Amino acid sequence: MTASRAGAAILLFLGASCRGSGSTLQVSGTVEIRDVRLAPLTAGRLDRLVKDEGDSVHRGDTVAVMSQPGLDALIGQRRAQARAAAQRVAEVTAAQADSARAANDLARAEQLRRQNIISQQQYDAYQAAAAGAAARLEAVRAAPSESAAASAAGAGALATRDELTITAPDDGIVLTRYAEPGEVLTAGMPVVSVGLVRHPWIRAYVGDRFIARIRVGQQATVRADAYPGHAFHGRITEIAPQAEFTPRVALTERERADLVFGIKVETAGGDEGGRLKAGMPVTLELPLLP
Repeated sequence: MTASRAGAAILLFLGASCRGSGSTLQVSGTVEIRDVRLAPLTAGRLDRLVKDEGDSVHRGDTVAVMSQPGLDALIGQRRAQARAAAQRVAEVTAAQADSARAANDLARAEQLRRQNIISQQQYDAYQAAAAGAAARLEAVRAAPSESAAASAAGAGALATRDELTITAPDDGIVLTRYAEPGEVLTAGMPVVSVGLVRHPWIRAYVGDRFIARIRVGQQATVRADAYPGHAFHGRITEIAPQAEFTPRVALTERERADLVFGIKVETAGGDEGGRLKAGMPVTLELPLLP
């Protein structure tokens, strides 16, 4: 190829990758999907993987099941403690009633003693009964707080057990498996990654001379070679705050020296019925601001 033909080819590629008319900018982009790494919030042993690489998942599907030795016994212990504490709460109610009744009896006995209707010995018996009831009430007074603590401990143990079951946050496909059954995992260690295929987005790059004429939230038209004559509607959801050099894998040697800003576009219909797939090349048509 001669130098003149090579230069013409470069100019043609540049025009195709980022081309602007008076009111519309056309840029090339690629469909991407979000990659979510699923990890437990507590440590445990991975018992089994319900879903493996390439499997489809729906929101709420069980992906992996973990276990903690002794957790079931701990839950049983916490439940027993909660039941015992609840019984002590009932004892508090009874002790409060006994203490109030004994205090009232002592108050009436005080009046009768002053009138010499009852003997000192009878009055002393009422006084001892009131003191005993007050002592019993004081002994069980901490039961409500103990019951609350036991209930909270039981709820914490149950929450730990729930965290040992890892579920899919949304519809998608299992992309990568990071752990094998039998491995002991710490909290936050990923088990699998799931690609959220229902929520694709488009990555594209806009030259610095056009970046001032687009804004976040504006409408965008998406066209794919796989669906000629059909347009998908979307909007710009993000514009990079910092310029960068055009990615080497995307463009020519000459254009790699140009500064560009990355943008993100989301389609109004999500994955548009499964038609937009990861890695698919598309063309964005962006209306330019004055």
